[in-house]
Amino acid sequence: MKKLTLIFCAVLFTSGITFAQQKKSVKKTKIVAAKVQAPAAVKSTFEQRFTDVTNEKWTKTSAGHWTVSFQKENIKTLAEYDESGNWVATRSAYDAQTLPESVAGTLKTKYPAATIKDGWKIERADVAAYYKINIQDNGAEKAVLLNEAGTITE
Repeated sequence: MKKLTLIFCAVLFTSGITFAQQKKSVKKTKIVAAKVQAPAAVKSTFEQRFTDVTNEKWTKTSAGHWTVSFQKENIKTLAEYDESGNWVATRSAYDAQTLPESVAGTLKTKYPAATIKDGWKIERADVAAYYKINIQDNGAEKAVLLNEAGTITE
């Protein structure tokens, strides 16, 4: 009987410890990232090159370059600058409706059955500006490169 009483007390004691632990409510806090500001040299070069932009957001890449995303004439654009403020590249996103007529016309002529998925105008300091357009032609995905005149440069 003593063993039974001892076991009963041990079970009662351990269950009391288990139920005594209360779950504390954790307050969720919203973390807001600080707004990133580019150096004055970078911002000055950007303002000289681009005017009438909306919703500009600056970020710094792991390579140390500064990128700014913004809207210009309803086209999403991303510009990249080095630490000194020198322009490196610009990428502008286009869909089938906003492509320049020279580019869209060439694509319709060369790939009449193709559908345009999306595209970018890429400007870099070291090469002439070009368009990279992703199309779907007869079930196959293709990337077509065109210059500003609409000539395919593959």
